[in-house]
Order: sequence, then structure tokens, then C-alpha cells
Amino acid sequence: MSLSSNLFSSETDLDISKSGLGIRPELFSEVEGLVVGQGSSLGFLEAHSENYFGESIARAKLLRLREDFPVSLHGVGLSLGRADNLDLQHLKELKQLVDEVEPFIVSEHLAWSAYSHQHLPDLLPLPLTPQALRIICEHIDQMQNALGRQILLENPSNYLLFDRLQIPEPEFLNSIAQQTGCGLLMDVNNIHVSATNIGRDGAAYINAINSDAIGQYHLAGYTEVQQVIDGTSEKVLIDTHNQTVFDPVWALYDYALDVHGARPTLFEWDSDFPEFDVLLKECAKANGRLRQCLESGPAPVVSEQDSKFGGSIDVNDGLDLAVSQSEFLQDILSLNKGVFQASAEHRHRISIYQNNVFAAIQDYLEEVYPATRGVVGADFFRQMAQVFIQQTPPDQGNIHRYGAGFGGLCANLQGLETLPYLGDLIRYEWALHYSYFSVVSSALDPASMSQDELLTSAVGFNDGVFIIDSDYPIYEIQRQSLPSFEGEVSIDLSQSQDTLLVYKLGHEVRCLTLDQEQALFIQGIEKNENLLQAIDALQGSISADTLSSTLSLVFDARLLNLAD
Repeated sequence: MSLSSNLFSSETDLDISKSGLGIRPELFSEVEGLVVGQGSSLGFLEAHSENYFGESIARAKLLRLREDFPVSLHGVGLSLGRADNLDLQHLKELKQLVDEVEPFIVSEHLAWSAYSHQHLPDLLPLPLTPQALRIICEHIDQMQNALGRQILLENPSNYLLFDRLQIPEPEFLNSIAQQTGCGLLMDVNNIHVSATNIGRDGAAYINAINSDAIGQYHLAGYTEVQQVIDGTSEKVLIDTHNQTVFDPVWALYDYALDVHGARPTLFEWDSDFPEFDVLLKECAKANGRLRQCLESGPAPVVSEQDSKFGGSIDVNDGLDLAVSQSEFLQDILSLNKGVFQASAEHRHRISIYQNNVFAAIQDYLEEVYPATRGVVGADFFRQMAQVFIQQTPPDQGNIHRYGAGFGGLCANLQGLETLPYLGDLIRYEWALHYSYFSVVSSALDPASMSQDELLTSAVGFNDGVFIIDSDYPIYEIQRQSLPSFEGEVSIDLSQSQDTLLVYKLGHEVRCLTLDQEQALFIQGIEKNENLLQAIDALQGSISADTLSSTLSLVFDARLLNLAD
């Protein structure tokens, strides 16, 4: 692909003098209010791609915001640096999202997070070797061909160096851009974080990047950690995206503007959200710098220097990337205290990746199972989550499909015998979560078929339908165990046996408590090939009125699709 024909240019309708803001569901209402009430003070919005896989309310709201703002998509889960094959299902879902959103930029990271059916939600360090360069170039080519467009590749935050031959990172990035035609996303915060953590010169790094390849800047905040290792105190910066931009990063951003000129600039804030005005003020600071840069005229072009690593590379560095990544994953999951692939002074810093991985997955599981956490307590829940992660780590980049086996773990844990309903509660909470992200747009439309076709066609429940049959009042147990529940908890475990129907209609997840006859018919549909067989199997077991009303429910709720 040609860089010149795909990189951001002044011919687009994007106002480059206005910075963008990373959009999260927590910010939807504020951003919508900004559009309606005050006009647009933001240049664009950037969304993490994986948060919008599936037919969720979040995806619908992002598409609504797309009507008012240009949108860029920033991926964190494709794992371009993995030593084995890319996840084709992940790439397919990304392609669907890109086609629907029509972003002006699509980006990913110079990192990896997956190998051999294990996928950890963090941007793991890539040894910058010739083998890694070849692999990531192949994966970028595959991604760009699948999407039919150029991507940008972001420089990572580094916490350690590998004890191997390393191609200098700017040279590595320039070579990738040269060989694949991708652009580069210069994350200025990451440059400062890495410069501090591994002894790099941030300004020299910026100088070394090819201006022609730069398509976007990122700004964010970090967290400073002081730790004592073997009696020696060290400062480490963690790329947390939950702070305002620090002065050294602003200084590097000013320097990048002087050297390379203005580009679309994004301010990121991903957790622990402050008042919305704090975010807007950070964007305003970037806007002032962008305007000043644009008014001063174009920056001198810093072209890529000749690279001994550019073009065809055939060097054996002694490191097999597949073995390296397999060992690194196991070091993280087993909570080893030192990763021996790293240089001696950095081996202890595997704890940073361990903390990132376990905290991210534990936080995610708490969101999936809030009532379960309320029942067992926060500390015990996180212990359960840690065991689950170690035994069954995620296997794909879409984290929202992780956690179905959590109930199986709990069934075998000592100390939970007094909570006989816990397994049903976990199944119910998983159903609510999974249904939210499910795709049900292909649900059967009864108006498009004759009555005979409806009754005799092979059907099944769509992806968002769950039937939870419990010996306990599981609906009330879940409702009264949520952190948001107010009032006195009052549950009699013997008061009812619940059969719950969880399904998705439009973007809304719904739950109905079925009576005995309704449950018989719904479960009969699940067991039989078509509706006629389900009806015949229940002759005399349910009334005609219940049969008619439940059949109407099935059609109105769009529960069915045609079986393959």
C-alpha cells in the first residue's frame, strides 16, 4: 500500500486544530450533551475497537456519535506481534465494525498479547529482532488486506529490555512502515514512559521517526511508582491513562510538533474518570499547541534514514519467538518473580505485566458477576478470580466472551457449600452478560413465512437466548445482591423455584420469569427440531391459551432463527 495515498492529509474534512478524546461508555452522556448543548469543541472521538464488538447498546451509541464526530478505532486485542497465526474471527469482527463505523483512522500496537490459544489483556513486550520484524510485517499485511485500508501502528510503553540483540525501536518502526505501507501512531506519553523506565532519550527517539509515516499523536497520563529492589530504590512509570498529561510529556509533544508538524492528536483517559471538564481542559491544552504549530507553518520533514535492518533481513539472533512467548505467558500466569528472557536489571519487572493482567481480568469478572461478588465478598471473589485465570486464561482478544466456565470452578471450591444457589446465580449473570454482546440481527421474522413454514422449518434459539432453571429464587437473589441494591435484603430460599428466560430484543437484554407451563413449552422448543414437534410433544400438558400466548412471546421476542 502507498503511504502517500492513505495517510491523513489536509484534504480530509477533519479539523486538525482540534484534538480528540478517547470515548468510553462512562462518557457517552457528557459527550452527547456537548454535541447538543455547546457545539463541538472536540475534533474527533477514538474508541477501543474490541469494546464495540457485538450488537450492544454501546455500539449503537458509538454509531450515533459518529453522526456528529469523526471517529477513529484503536485496537488492543489483535496481537500483531504474536508468533503464531492471527485470530481470524477477531479480524472478521473488526472488519465488520470498521465497515459500519467508517473510521478515519484504524490503529493497533507494536506488541503481542496472545500465543497458542492463550490471550492476556495487556500489551506485552516484543523482542525487537529480525524474526519479530518479519512476523509483524506479515500480520500487518494480513490486517491491511482484510480491512482494505492502511492502519497505524503505535509505539509501546516499555518496562524492560530483553537480553538479546535488539533493533532500535525507531528503526524497527520505520522498517515496518517501509515494508508494509502502514503509518505510525506516535504515542508521546509512551515515549516518555519508556525513556524513564529503560534509559532512553525521548527527543532522540522522536528525531529518529520518519515524518512521512506519522499519522497521529497520542497523549495520556501515567502513574509513578517507587519500589525497592535488592535494597535499591527505583522509579517506574506505569502507562495507566488515568491522570492528566504531565509536564515532561507536554514538552515532548511540543518537540514532536516542532520536528514533525501537526497531526490528529488524541487525549486518552481510560479509568477513574474525573469531572468531564478536566478532560476538556486537557484537550484544550493540546488544541492551543496545535493551532500555534499550524500558524507557524509546516515543520521540516525528517525522512527515514538508511537502515541496515530495512528490506530483506536474514539474521539468526538465537531467539525463537514462539518459545519466548510461550515461556513469557507461563511466567505471567504462574506469577513467577523473575522472567529470565529479560536483562538482569529488569527481570523483576515482569510483576508489572502480572499486575496489569490479573487486575484487568479480575475487574472484568467483577463487572460480569457483580451479584456473585456481593454474595461471596470482594476479597474471596478476587481469590476465586485469580485461581480461575490461572487455570483457564482467556483464549481470544474479545474479552467479553471470557468467563463462561467460572461456575465450574466455584462448584469445586471448598467453603461454598453453604451457598447451594451460587452455581445458578453465576449461570444467570453470565447469561445477562453474554446476551448483551450477542448478535441477533438474523432472528427469524414470522411475518416473512407462512404458517406451515413456521411450524415445520428447523429452528433453534438465537445466540442471545438462555433458559435458567433453578431450585431457588435466583432472580431475587441476583437483584438483592447487586452493589446498587438499596433496602433490606429479604430472601427465602424456599419461597420459589425460578425458570428464567434471558433474551435480547433490539439492544436491550430482558429477563422473564416463566410459569411451569411456559417453561415446558420453551424447553420443548429447545429439545425438538421444529415448532410442530414441540407442540405435539406437549399435547395435554399445557392449555391451549398458554400455548398460544407463549408462541406469541417466542415470535414477539424474536427468540428463534432458522437452523443451519
